[in-house]
This record gives sequence, structure tokens and C-alpha cells, in this order.
Amino acid sequence: MNWRTTLLPLALITTVITGCSAPNEIVPFREGVLRAPSYTLAADYCSAKDLTPRWIGKAPAESGVLFQCY
Repeated sequence: MNWRTTLLPLALITTVITGCSAPNEIVPFREGVLRAPSYTLAADYCSAKDLTPRWIGKAPAESGVLFQCY
């Protein structure tokens, strides 16, 4: 077994683990307020429910945006 055949499975496993460990896109922040990584994802989330996003502001540490669907 050479180094190439050893590294390829390791790279595939690392990719799978990293992809599976991604956090949820839309998460509850506090009562009635949600957090999304971007305005686009927030708007898509509300649109899927036939609602309109209402922007609350940036999430703490600039980790996304806060919004409500109404």
C-alpha cells in the first residue's frame, strides 16, 4: 500500500464528516426570532412558508441575521 491509496480514503472520510457536521441553517434565537447565516436563506425560509421576512438585525458576533416570518 502506497501513500496515495492511504490518503484518498482519508480525504473522503474527512469530507463526509465535515459535510455532515454542518449546523442547521435556520435556528431559533429567542421567542419568535430566528437566526440564519444570510439574508437570502432567511428570505427563502419565509417564502417557503408563504410568509414575508421581517429583519431584526445582525446576530451576535456577526454570526448571521435575526429575523421573523409574518
